[in-house]
Amino acid sequence: MPERRVPVLIDPGVTPDADLIAATLGAATPGWERLQGLLGDPGLGLELSWRHYRDGGWLCPAIRRGKNVAWLAVWDDCATVTCYFAERHRAALAALPVPEAVRASSADLTGRLLPVVVEVRTREDADAAAEVVAARLRSR
Repeated sequence: MPERRVPVLIDPGVTPDADLIAATLGAATPGWERLQGLLGDPGLGLELSWRHYRDGGWLCPAIRRGKNVAWLAVWDDCATVTCYFAERHRAALAALPVPEAVRASSADLTGRLLPVVVEVRTREDADAAAEVVAARLRSR
């Protein structure tokens, strides 16, 4: 996992919208837009809505049937999608058709869970993130 990031969308009075996110992400905006399209697919049944957290700024949980499936965040150079898996899913994660860097992000446990973090800068990164989210939906 990369160094600890500092959130950039932290003002509780300014809800992130498409313009603010595009201004923040710059060159990574096409990846974010692709990600929004993939996760917004009605077939997935995910609800995406921004929420402000005192300890982390603005985060966008992806919720399905009242359960959190993934966390989306915007940083100064990329967006991230983080999914948490039970350790018993380690082999299935290793078999996902995603870049090695994504699989490597789940190497260490956080508590009792394996976090998989996908940094989204390009459309291909968005496809990898959608693959991880789909795996998380299958793992339930």
